[in-house]
Parts: sequence; C-alpha cells; structure tokens
Amino acid sequence: MADDKSERGASSSKPSDRQDGSRDPAREERNRQMANEFRQMSQAERLQDKRMNPAAKQVAAMDAVIDQKYGKATPEAARMKAAAREAVAQTLEKGGEIRAPRVREMEQRREETINQHRATADKTSKDLER
Repeated sequence: MADDKSERGASSSKPSDRQDGSRDPAREERNRQMANEFRQMSQAERLQDKRMNPAAKQVAAMDAVIDQKYGKATPEAARMKAAAREAVAQTLEKGGEIRAPRVREMEQRREETINQHRATADKTSKDLER
C-alpha cells in the first residue's frame, strides 16, 4: 500500500494531474470562476485585484497597440479590444499563466537593435566610400 502511494506521487508531474490524465475538477472550477470574474470586472477593478493584475496589464498593453494601429474610436478597434479581452479570459479559464508585459525591457532591446543597425550601416557606408 505504501508503494502504491509513492508510485502515484512520483509519476504525477503536477499536484493537479491525476493518474488517468484528467485534471483536478476543483482547480478547473476556480479557473472558470476567475475567467468569469475577469469578464465582469472593469479594467480599473482588474488592476486593483492582485490575482487579475497581470492580465489587466496585458489587456492595457494590447489596447495601446490596438489604439495605435486602428485609432481610438473606430469599430475595428472596438472589435479587436473585445477579442483581446476574450483571449485573456479564455487563457485564464484554461489555467494558463498570464504575465505582465515588460515594456521597458522591450523598448531598451529595440533601441539597442536600432543602434547596432545604425553602427553597421555607418561602417558599411564608410567601407563603400573607400
């Protein structure tokens, strides 16, 4: 009997995984509830909620990109924003992890890449002048 327990514990990769490959129903219910709460909350409420904060930041980042591409008050932007919120809610419902975007890191990397390209272009133009 002790061997059965140790085998089950060693073979399972996550506490929520079961021997037959099914998921924990309690965890699935929590995920569904969290996704429903996400859908019903306003963006300000999501930002204040510790559990929803990373997802709210992800939605804010997507909204900014959508506004930049489609404009703030266009029907296309409204459809894209609704789709972005639903995609985040579905990820939460499936139990996926959502991390807050790291905008500063991305901007810094972009600037470094631009500077590298400029340096390469300057070097190439100087080599061609010779």
